[in-house]
Amino acid sequence: MQPLPSTVSTYSNCYLQIRHAKQTVFTDVAETATVSQLKQILANILQINPDAIRLISKGQILDVDTKHLLEYGITTKEAVPQNPFQLEFSLKQDDGSYDTDGITPYFTGNALSNDEQQ
Repeated sequence: MQPLPSTVSTYSNCYLQIRHAKQTVFTDVAETATVSQLKQILANILQINPDAIRLISKGQILDVDTKHLLEYGITTKEAVPQNPFQLEFSLKQDDGSYDTDGITPYFTGNALSNDEQQ
């Protein structure tokens, strides 16, 4: 059996970290999955309507549900288990607008207790 060429990705899926406020969801999908399919996966995890989700990648809204993730630059080369691709999501409000909750950092530089600072 010959080894695989080095140009072939050893991962068949894109590994994603999807964040909103204090929520973080980790999942993996094929790079050929559509935005709609990713919304459905996220909706199943969060138990909400997929139409209430807006996905954002590096400040760009993934606004075409029929586009594949790779069309937005989310590929198996960029989204590996050791370094998942970062996405954000926002939720539709009753008035039709989307919330503006930012991502809450895991920790801040000032999070050390007095004992740790000394």
